[in-house]
Amino acid sequence: MFFKFIFKRKKKNLQKKFKFEINNWMDLTKEERFEIDSKEKDESMRKKKALLKSIRDEYIKIKKKI
Repeated sequence: MFFKFIFKRKKKNLQKKFKFEINNWMDLTKEERFEIDSKEKDESMRKKKALLKSIRDEYIKIKKKI
């Protein structure tokens, strides 16, 4: 029961936060939204590339051990 209470509580907070962020997002101009979106895309792409590189490096290390 304790865990159900915690998870329900977090779920409600996320819903409120998401609704608030959408309102702020819609208040921005088209250029501001585009700029923020492009920055987020660039950041996520950098993280994906770094993750992929680390996976490849680990795979090479494992392959050399065998």
